[in-house]
Amino acid sequence: MENFDKIYAVSVNAGEYLLLQETMFEQSMQLTNNDIFTFDDTPKNDNWRPVDVDWLVVEGETPTNKPDIAGWGAMSLAIPITLQKVFELTLKDCCEFLPLNLNGESWFALNILGQHVAINEVHTELNLKNGRVNRVRRFKKLVLSKGAIQQGGLFKVKGAGIFTFCTDQKGGLYDLVKQHNLKGLKFTEVNAV
Repeated sequence: MENFDKIYAVSVNAGEYLLLQETMFEQSMQLTNNDIFTFDDTPKNDNWRPVDVDWLVVEGETPTNKPDIAGWGAMSLAIPITLQKVFELTLKDCCEFLPLNLNGESWFALNILGQHVAINEVHTELNLKNGRVNRVRRFKKLVLSKGAIQQGGLFKVKGAGIFTFCTDQKGGLYDLVKQHNLKGLKFTEVNAV
């Protein structure tokens, strides 16, 4: 178990920074070959090929700031080659670094491996609507169990949907972002016991 005090939900700062998306050609290739890329916490490196991506631009709505760490789709983060070595030093045990091609520039998608069973059932409050768990906003209050987190650099939590988490451990994502003053992400502290 790693040493940490806080747990954070990690999200991209989409209102302020550009996001990545597959190029139209890449999307056509994936659909034609029935080879849609999904990040489901399993290794992809053996069957991965570099994916062509571009900045997502929506007329009149798109921010112009380029991030140091970009969001790609709903569930993945991406870093430029200039950050790869720094990130691999401490995140290689919890992530694969999958090559992307951003207009001739090398970037890497972070494929988060595995999940922690860390939702504290006693302290977590579900968001119920008509007696059912709300599908859009599942939790009124999410509480994670610190003892269930074995590698806090960057991780997913079983049952928490598409959320990505990290801790404040030395060398983890939060520490790397703060230490190198990287832009593009938001960290929201999560309740932990």
